[in-house]
Amino acid sequence: MEYIALKHTHVMFAVLSILLFLVRSGSRLRTGKLAGNKGVFIASHSIDTLLIVSAIALAVVASLNPMQQPWLLEKIILVAMYIVAGVVSAKAQTKSTQIGALSLAIVSLLAIGYLAGSKSSFLL
Repeated sequence: MEYIALKHTHVMFAVLSILLFLVRSGSRLRTGKLAGNKGVFIASHSIDTLLIVSAIALAVVASLNPMQQPWLLEKIILVAMYIVAGVVSAKAQTKSTQIGALSLAIVSLLAIGYLAGSKSSFLL
């Protein structure tokens, strides 16, 4: 039962994290007002932290080792790529760079979702 509750908690944080990321990114493409809101910033980073904590806890409870589960290693690499793309998008000085990095972040999220659902590796 503990595993299922932890998995649902992780999925909930993932959905909230993605929604806040998209809201903040959309705001930056327009006025940037909402993205600059301190409450939204704190909520976003708090949820991201809880998402990472729940991911680690889930891996520990399920005895998942990224070195033995290629799909999990790829997911971790894609999460790092998503974070970098998100930071680049947030700090970009031009709309084209912002949109390009945002597109890469969204593609990363889609791949992460596929890996989470299928547990089937792309490359490894």
